[in-house]
Amino acid sequence: MRALYRSAPAAVKTIVDTAVRRSTRIPYAGVAHEPDVFLRKTSRASIVKKYLHKHLLLKWHGQPRLQLGNAAGVKRLLWIYTGKRNFGDATMDMSGRALLKGTGFEIDLFTLPNLHKLFEEDDVFKNVFSNLPDLSDHHYDAILMSEYNLPSIKLKTKYFNKLPYACLFQYFYGPDRNQTTFSYAAINHVFSLGYSDAEIVSMSKPYLVANTRTHDSVLPLLPGDRFLAFAVGGIDANRTYRQWGALLELIDRSDERNMPKQVVLLGSDNGAALADELLNRTFSTLKITSYVGKLTLLQSREMIAQASLFVGADGGLMHVAHSTPTPSVSLFSDREPPYLRLTEKCHSIGIQSSGDVDEIAPADVMSAIETQLAKLAKRVYSA
Repeated sequence: MRALYRSAPAAVKTIVDTAVRRSTRIPYAGVAHEPDVFLRKTSRASIVKKYLHKHLLLKWHGQPRLQLGNAAGVKRLLWIYTGKRNFGDATMDMSGRALLKGTGFEIDLFTLPNLHKLFEEDDVFKNVFSNLPDLSDHHYDAILMSEYNLPSIKLKTKYFNKLPYACLFQYFYGPDRNQTTFSYAAINHVFSLGYSDAEIVSMSKPYLVANTRTHDSVLPLLPGDRFLAFAVGGIDANRTYRQWGALLELIDRSDERNMPKQVVLLGSDNGAALADELLNRTFSTLKITSYVGKLTLLQSREMIAQASLFVGADGGLMHVAHSTPTPSVSLFSDREPPYLRLTEKCHSIGIQSSGDVDEIAPADVMSAIETQLAKLAKRVYSA
């Protein structure tokens, strides 16, 4: 490929360079990403192929002439998010909408059915849809696409072919990046909000909202005293922590005055067996309560918002936790660099393993917990 590239005409080189740049480089200063890591393991030919497929599809349907320079003057928008299906990525990718709160834009969301419940109580989106017929009575001035992926392009060209549009992430795909900061930077640019690069970096934080009914529904479930919230379970073995028992033993034996002696276990059904195992353990001072598989994701968020500290491995619930004011200890495998998952406003200590996340020593997690609780106590005492 490199030999062919060197001998190719200048016009071809320009196309290749443009495709690679748009696909792998983020144009906003301060958005951490790793294009070089991606390019070392991905052929330029495959990048150009994907780029041209999307670019030519948009041209075939006459879309480039409809693209807006910015969406600052648009009143009613439909935001199309048909990207990643998991809650963590969706939370980060959509987090920049926090900048639009109270700005006067009327924004509806069309997303995947499994993500509907993640955003249905949102205070930025006026309506949330996951079924196309439900859009029939709604009219928009423009479409906001999260990215140029094939599902979004097909939706745009089939159902909103004549509407102008803007796109947040454009052709970017592949390289690992800080999705939260990228989302904030893209929203700032597309809506001409005027924040500096430094302000975007300092403001970035995952954003989710639950309504009053959801908030109130967890109040009767709260422990009677300060508590820690742990996210147990997981789908990916590489990102599933199993040493909770040893960590709970350390907490049980701790004589630190800031250490809560109640722990609430949270997570989906895949953590039920581990939660049962922890509930069957005997502790001298520690009380364990499990709501694993018993709460909605937004109820879990509200539970975390009431905790003194959240501890969990990289996954959907961790990113949901970072949308709350609660500080955290976040556990990562060797595949997930913490600086690409966390922002300053997450108020999290990230611990990265040299292998699977389960290889992180409970003592290291305990040390981070103590550090976070000491910071919290200092803020409380100085208030």
